[in-house]
Amino acid sequence: MLCVRCKGKLLCGKSFCPIIRAFKSASFELRDVDEKPTPPSVFVGRIGYPKVFAGPMIVLGGENPEVYENPAGYSQRVEDVIALRMSLARTYSQFSVQSAGNPDRNLMEIQEIASSVRNLDVEAEYEKVIKKPAIDDILMPSGVSAFFRRMKVTSNPKIPSKVEKVSDDELKAVNAVMELYEENLPTSYIQRVFSVGLLGVEKKLVPTRWSITAVHDIIAENLKREIADFERINDCLLFSYEHYGNHFEVILYPSSYCFQLVEIWMEKSLWSPENVWIGSDSEGLGRKRDYSELSGGYYAARLPVLEYLHSRRRQAGAIVLREIRPEYSAPLGVWVVEEGVRRAMNSRPERFSSLNEAVEQASKRMRVSKSLWEKHLKFTAQQTLDLFLRNSSRPPSQ
Repeated sequence: MLCVRCKGKLLCGKSFCPIIRAFKSASFELRDVDEKPTPPSVFVGRIGYPKVFAGPMIVLGGENPEVYENPAGYSQRVEDVIALRMSLARTYSQFSVQSAGNPDRNLMEIQEIASSVRNLDVEAEYEKVIKKPAIDDILMPSGVSAFFRRMKVTSNPKIPSKVEKVSDDELKAVNAVMELYEENLPTSYIQRVFSVGLLGVEKKLVPTRWSITAVHDIIAENLKREIADFERINDCLLFSYEHYGNHFEVILYPSSYCFQLVEIWMEKSLWSPENVWIGSDSEGLGRKRDYSELSGGYYAARLPVLEYLHSRRRQAGAIVLREIRPEYSAPLGVWVVEEGVRRAMNSRPERFSSLNEAVEQASKRMRVSKSLWEKHLKFTAQQTLDLFLRNSSRPPSQ
């Protein structure tokens, strides 16, 4: 179905998306000169690249600004998350992506906000307030937007020393991302400093939606290279978790590493109002070169699986089944996928002697009939040995 592939990008040729138009912004105001807190959070757009709009996300109403960028503290109801995020303004000014290497005062303030691990107060002069919500399948939603002329951070940031070090060192962006990841900094934080041009030899601003997928991909590909030398798991493991109308079943089975995501959009769910839509994408040990047709959700689902295998020094075949139900009434961003799969991997798994048994058990918790999505599974019990022989330089154990 076109809506599932489009997700609001107007591939249908219309001048507006009727699904996106259904969401209304809360009524908040910015004065011409105003001081507000930021969670901290920043946004870098992609429209007009290589000139882009960038700025901090500003809290317009309510207290406890730290909750706005912390999904762990969110309600489990989609409408509550939307209501919270609609009181977050996306502020911006225009910059060349190359300006990150020699930032002006405004961009330096944005970089400082992105680097902080605690809330900051920001004073700015605003104009051109746009009362239109920002809804996207990859990014977290937000409310009004506003252009700023001048910006100043009025409180003291707390910046990890490692961030300052990798920003000053002549490190490639890939290596800088991994050094921050090995410091146990969350992926959302690494994506933030990556997007404002603090990482890499040649400093550049990176649109937020690109930085999210890039960081997921960089970390995952590095973990894959290490996992290739690990022993395979012995049993079939099944993990399950559900939140925000997204149901996840994750199956690990004895094999050299391979991964598949199957997305099942139920009838009357967000992007598939009329029919069930099913899509899938997969990979082996080799680097995934083409961007997934399942968009950023593919990379968000893959990373927690690789983290689980890496932490246990094992490799396996992996199948992630994501069933999107009508309860997922508004797009909240790919963090729903990343956190959903991560929480599944942190649960106690069920154990099975065969892949077919694990698939059968997973199907009992799915609402869409197995007969519709099972044919999309690329990796089956019969293919596991052949896949292992193709992807491994070592002979299979006897």
